[in-house]
Amino acid sequence: VSLYDRLRGKVPPYGFSVEDIGFVITIDKAGNLVEQPEDLRTKIKANTYDFRESMAPFSNQVDVRSGNAATTPNFMVDKADYIFGMSGNLKKDVYHDSFKKRIDEVCGESRDEGVVAVKSFLSNWNPETSADLRDWKEICGIHGKWVAFRLQGDSRFLHERPEVTKLWSDFIAKEEFSLGVSFLDGEIHNLQPQYAQFKFGSGASLVSFNEVAYESYGKKKGENAPISVEAEFKSSTALKYLLRSRTQRIRIGDATTVFWAERASPIETFFGQVMNPSIEDQAAAIPVQKFLEAVRQGSLPHELEADKNLKFYILGLSLNKARLALRFWHVCSVSELMGRLRDHFSNLEMDHSDKDIPFPGVWHLLKETARETKDISPVLGGALTRSILTGAHYPQSLYQGVVGRIRADGRVNYLRASILKAVLQRNYKKEVPMSLDTERKDVSYLLGRLFAVLEKAQTDAIKVKATIKDRFFSAASAPVN
Repeated sequence: VSLYDRLRGKVPPYGFSVEDIGFVITIDKAGNLVEQPEDLRTKIKANTYDFRESMAPFSNQVDVRSGNAATTPNFMVDKADYIFGMSGNLKKDVYHDSFKKRIDEVCGESRDEGVVAVKSFLSNWNPETSADLRDWKEICGIHGKWVAFRLQGDSRFLHERPEVTKLWSDFIAKEEFSLGVSFLDGEIHNLQPQYAQFKFGSGASLVSFNEVAYESYGKKKGENAPISVEAEFKSSTALKYLLRSRTQRIRIGDATTVFWAERASPIETFFGQVMNPSIEDQAAAIPVQKFLEAVRQGSLPHELEADKNLKFYILGLSLNKARLALRFWHVCSVSELMGRLRDHFSNLEMDHSDKDIPFPGVWHLLKETARETKDISPVLGGALTRSILTGAHYPQSLYQGVVGRIRADGRVNYLRASILKAVLQRNYKKEVPMSLDTERKDVSYLLGRLFAVLEKAQTDAIKVKATIKDRFFSAASAPVN
């Protein structure tokens, strides 16, 4: 809730949401279609697009429509079913009629030229001609998203016109809610019966009660976790903002992690680049590396000196059927976070070449546990992130995964060695040097070096399926009585 207040001006007001627009149709003041629908999408790769974002009228009922979708239209902007009354070759009369009814309810007798044009279009449109539109299969496909109107001569979407947004704001202000105690502050408020959904898969709720078995004391759905209309909107809108952010959101395994500070701070930008650095973007890597060098020296970077006591929030989410599973939730000060990062990179630190990543991200470490990224354990990313943030032991499956890969392909690279060192150092309190220690004289260390030299000589001389390590290491490691 406080994040929404901090972001005011960057997030939409009550009753609106930033949504993806795939296509726009231009109509004249008489409601006639003046040109073919315009594709606003930018193709990134197969089945992946960037969409035009727009602040659109919205409600939680539209967010979660499923069984009653036909009679739950949005206002002025929606899917092809509602705009054209068709989806593919199927007629969607109920969808189309409910969309027209919603516009009549909201707009009443408004004489705004945009409203008049849309009403005329909807009244005169013949759904059966929809299939003749350019890109029709794309418009009503899963990657078509929403279709918006545009009035000829106006560069804005029609739902962005001031008169239209005012009509919607006035309409939703009349909505009535039941009064009750909100579990956030214990005060009496208008309660929101339906929590928002978020763009995970086909949509998922963070809080939902979709079966009677989950309800208590005769309460229905959202009444079981009562929250005020204002608090629900602010919190869900702030989370939607973070999930769309390119700097305050990272994806690690099956978990999406978002993070923010109690006020604007450089840490909000740095943290994502630290946890998931880009190898390709070398320009972005330079300031992050300087930032981490300062952290490793035990000092706060000068940009964060004034923020050391600032609270920092980290939330990890993943999809679990129709719900969002909370992987982890961590709150700490900026100085505490810097201490955790310093400990983590100190555990990983080893001598390396200029080509190696001095401060590997979580994803770099995870990739060393499996042959292909699809084989990485879906829960390992969250467990590893949690151990970094809390200072707890690294997950044992991280160690086992790396050892398994070494056994499978025989490669011991910088990252794999760093992971093994980190686990031994943190979990088992072993002293592991960052490089070969030529001054160390204890027998076990010297015998290990000798054994490695013998194996290297063997593999250089002949090709063998099993080296002396595979055949004799267990026996060589046995204690002498």
